Amino acid sequence: MSASLACIPDWRTDETLYSWAAGFHATYGNGSTTDTAQLLFGARHACKERDAPNDLRHFVKTTRGELGDVRSVLLTRTPIGLFAPFLPAPRQRVLADRIQGGDGTGWRLLCGMPASCLGDPFALHYCEACVAEDVNTWGWPRWRLPHQLVGAWICLDHGCVLMTLRSTAWHWHLPPVGPSGSGAPALDQAQASGLRRMATLALNLIGTEQLDIGSVRQAVLVGLRDHGVTSWTHPLDKSQLAIWFAKSPIAAWMRSSGGPWQRLTCGTWVHDLLRNRVGDHPLKWMLLWSTLFADEDEGASLRRFLDPGSAPHWDASGQGTIWGTSSASLPPDIQRVITEAATLKDAAKSLGLTVTSLRRRLTELGTSARVFRLGTSLEHRRSRAMDAISAYIAEHPTCSRADIHRECKAAVSWIRANDPELFSLAVESIDDQQSRQLQLIPN
Repeated sequence: MSASLACIPDWRTDETLYSWAAGFHATYGNGSTTDTAQLLFGARHACKERDAPNDLRHFVKTTRGELGDVRSVLLTRTPIGLFAPFLPAPRQRVLADRIQGGDGTGWRLLCGMPASCLGDPFALHYCEACVAEDVNTWGWPRWRLPHQLVGAWICLDHGCVLMTLRSTAWHWHLPPVGPSGSGAPALDQAQASGLRRMATLALNLIGTEQLDIGSVRQAVLVGLRDHGVTSWTHPLDKSQLAIWFAKSPIAAWMRSSGGPWQRLTCGTWVHDLLRNRVGDHPLKWMLLWSTLFADEDEGASLRRFLDPGSAPHWDASGQGTIWGTSSASLPPDIQRVITEAATLKDAAKSLGLTVTSLRRRLTELGTSARVFRLGTSLEHRRSRAMDAISAYIAEHPTCSRADIHRECKAAVSWIRANDPELFSLAVESIDDQQSRQLQLIPN
């Protein structure tokens, strides 16, 4: 049975749950780390779970819900809030059940955070300028959530690279007060811009709903073609993608910094990320997106990542393309070739591909050859049918509807099956010369 706290300090703006517990421990003089952990989370070693202690229901009961419920604390006060939107639907359901039920897999394990080897469970990040401001405002520092998110390597308020406190000692740590003496790698303008985009994207993902990773992948594929990194008529080249990312300002900064993310600087993971049909680590998606769209408006780029279908992407020539899985993701000339070809084999031959390669590339775009041709050719076939009927009427102004049915059989058959209202409009000016059935006269 958890005991309520006599005094429940409020959140210090954007501090993390771990920061609140560490501040409570320091302020109220609990000499024992394990006693504070037992009091707040019902587990003597809760300080080891720096992202999110396992039993948050105990914390909510102890604080009488004044700091929020389990869901709000988990998703808006811990780094778990960044991983949750990337979880596939089955794992989302497990997370929802875990939030409701309380018992089960730890939050880090549920989100796949240990398996990625891209995070350091012993590291906490802080900004020295923020620490100085916190000491002046509250008398002691705090761990800010924007600084603990994966991919957030820069302070958005002060523009400086974050410092790292790495400790294997399981205590309720607070950021060190005073200069650390260790300098961070210098940033050039492109690197600073890239790191700012990464940190902004990470922060805005907190508290969002499940992401449409399929549409994000689709948007990236289109972006790679728009920027000339790859082309639609050739398969994705692993080495080409790796070289492109390795030359980016973000990759250059990552190579000069310390951390488990350094193994991503080679860029060999980009190809696998785009080819896999399952999700992957949020850091990879954020790195790829921030690098690819580094020269675009930051706000528009952010909105497209959160909802790829909600905002248009404007290429260099000013032509709008809606992000998504529609045929608009293909260049118009490619669409025309596939649409107008009699068979998929003919389309592949015109593009200099094999049918297998063409099918595979359409699959990469999230569709099948049959679905694509059916969807994209509908308007084309409708136009051809209408043109055939209109041409016949123009050549035979005295024709009847029966003549149209007989002479334009294929066009009439298709358009009546797919758009009967359009057929009625096409022939409304033609008198129906078939004699009507006589009415019976009652006796």
